[in-house]
Parts: sequence; C-alpha cells; structure tokens
Amino acid sequence: MDIDHTQDHIGIDFGARMAGNTAVCHWAHGQFRFAHSTKDADGDAWLEEVVTQLRPKAIYIDAPLSLPGVYSGHGQDYFFRVADHQARGMSPMFLGGLTARAMRLAATWRSQGIAVYEAYPAALIRHEWDSLKVEPRKAIPKHKLRIMAGMIVMPPPAPADRHEADAWLCWVIGHRHQRGEALVYGNEQEGLILA
Repeated sequence: MDIDHTQDHIGIDFGARMAGNTAVCHWAHGQFRFAHSTKDADGDAWLEEVVTQLRPKAIYIDAPLSLPGVYSGHGQDYFFRVADHQARGMSPMFLGGLTARAMRLAATWRSQGIAVYEAYPAALIRHEWDSLKVEPRKAIPKHKLRIMAGMIVMPPPAPADRHEADAWLCWVIGHRHQRGEALVYGNEQEGLILA
C-alpha cells in the first residue's frame, strides 16, 4: 500500500471481521488510494495496523458508533437512535457485533487523539445523487462514479468493488464535514450520523 503519512482524514467501509470486506480510502500523491482486508484474516487487526500507518487526524466510518439513548437512561426506543430514523439507517442493535467492534475501535482511536465520526454513504447517495439510481450493495458503474466525483469537483476514484466505493463515499463525507457541508442526523447526546 502506498502510504502518505499524516493523512487529513480517511474513509472506512466496515465489514464482518473475517469476511475480507472492510475497505479504506485515503488521498495520497494526487489520487484516491484503497486498501482492503483479506478474507479469513482478522479485519479488525488489519484495520488497526492501517490506521497506525496512515496516522489520520480524523476517521469517517460506515458503522454505528453509539447505542439508542434508552441504554443510557434517555428515550424509550430500544432499537433505533434518532439519527437512524432521520437517516433511514439500520438499527445498531440489529448489527450487534459489528456495532460493538466499531465502538471498541472508535474508543481506541479517540484515545490516540484521532477524531472518529459515523458516516452513512447511503444517505449521501440519496441526498446528492438520487437521480443516478445507484443500487444498494451493488458495484457502482464507473460512469456513475465519474459523475459523482465531477459533481463535487474531485478526480474520480477507481474502487475495485462496492466496499471500496463506500469507503470513498465515507472519505467524501469527511471532506464535506470538514468544509461544513455535511448533512447531520441525530443529536449529540445519543449520537450523530454524517452524510
């Protein structure tokens, strides 16, 4: 992996631990670069190593980073956060182990001084590129990626699959957030989702 040290931010599509479907996107030497976990290897350990090597200031990850407020004495919904309802996302409780793993990693990275944010590519696609009819969980055609990148005045990415494309979308959400342009769902008390 070509690594440009002290990254401004990176995007992560977070997947099942051993499935080989966790992907990272970062900007290096004038283009988007991707890294991908390996099937049957510990994706969390791999991801921790990638973050250690890249040393980003901020991480934007497609995974729940908090639980519904009822578990901390606020609200009455045991399944969804306000942000999940607003962004039309899945319940952190349904995602179970993935949510717990993401929360553990986020706590580790935050203890190292890295800002960590929950990003939701599907909400960004719905808001910005609904007319492109991008299908969930399917590869995004190259011509649509070029249109998406062109609309935000960026070079087009070259992801190998939908996981890398979603990592790129997390990177884009980070870019939007740092420019004050990201959509923000939810509340600080319970947890925010950015798009």
